[in-house]
Amino acid sequence: MKEARTRRSILRLAGVGAASLLSARVAAGPGELVRESAYNYIIVSHDGSVVSFRRLENGAAVSAIDMNRPGYQVVAYTKFLFAACLANPNPATVLSIGLGAGAFNRLFNLAYPQAILTSVEIDPMIRDLAVEFTAFKETERNKVVIEDGRRFLRRAHDHWDWIVIDAFVRNSQYPPHLATHEFFALVGDHLTDDGVLAINIICGNKLYDCLVGAIASAFPSVVLFVVPGSSNVVALASRSAHAHLEDKLKDPPTTPSAALMADNGVDLAHIGAIGAPPGALACARPLTDDFAPTEFLGAQWQK
Repeated sequence: MKEARTRRSILRLAGVGAASLLSARVAAGPGELVRESAYNYIIVSHDGSVVSFRRLENGAAVSAIDMNRPGYQVVAYTKFLFAACLANPNPATVLSIGLGAGAFNRLFNLAYPQAILTSVEIDPMIRDLAVEFTAFKETERNKVVIEDGRRFLRRAHDHWDWIVIDAFVRNSQYPPHLATHEFFALVGDHLTDDGVLAINIICGNKLYDCLVGAIASAFPSVVLFVVPGSSNVVALASRSAHAHLEDKLKDPPTTPSAALMADNGVDLAHIGAIGAPPGALACARPLTDDFAPTEFLGAQWQK
């Protein structure tokens, strides 16, 4: 029954009226390309050497690659996904849910050439755009699986050192089946003993507190990183109550990987300095598989 509800939620997210799509198309600028799928409406644009993917509905950044420096993190929030290395600096296996243009992948593969990164992306169009416009390539250590992230986890038997989640669909909506206590408990079950979750979420609306609350209900240790100049917040969570994430933030690694990240826009010392635990959360009830009105909550902006 829950799987059926999950499927219906995905199908609801995939639908968009023809009139709204037409008006969004008008917003695309000269020389920009528009691509559509069941899950996304994307504008592909070029600004010098930078290729950007943006949402047709609201112009929000999805991903960007500087073709002259593919590992450089152009979009600010993707830098903060690497907060995971503050808690676990030597990952051997990483799972990423959400691909975008593969910006996270480019730097991760440079910083950890011996590690295996598996990306799960529900929309094959996103992978195809990354290949066509940003020369994204799969390898044995940089794999892409086209599947829903939660379904992939349910079928998986592996454990990962990091699980990174950056999963939105049309109009920057957060998928309801990836927002619940049950989902985050499933994520925790697939982390190694020292494993961490890093997830990109949007603040400023009523969904934010409920999402943080759902994460905290499944992970005893949570730290938040408010990305300067944006509405993004990256949450870092550990399944171990003894992880002391806040203490680890004070001592960023000085490994070759950390130096390479610094060369590509990721200042771990700065990231660690702004991490803080969640404060009081204003959420009427926990998000569960039986109650996850993410679209409704996400549309209500805090005053």
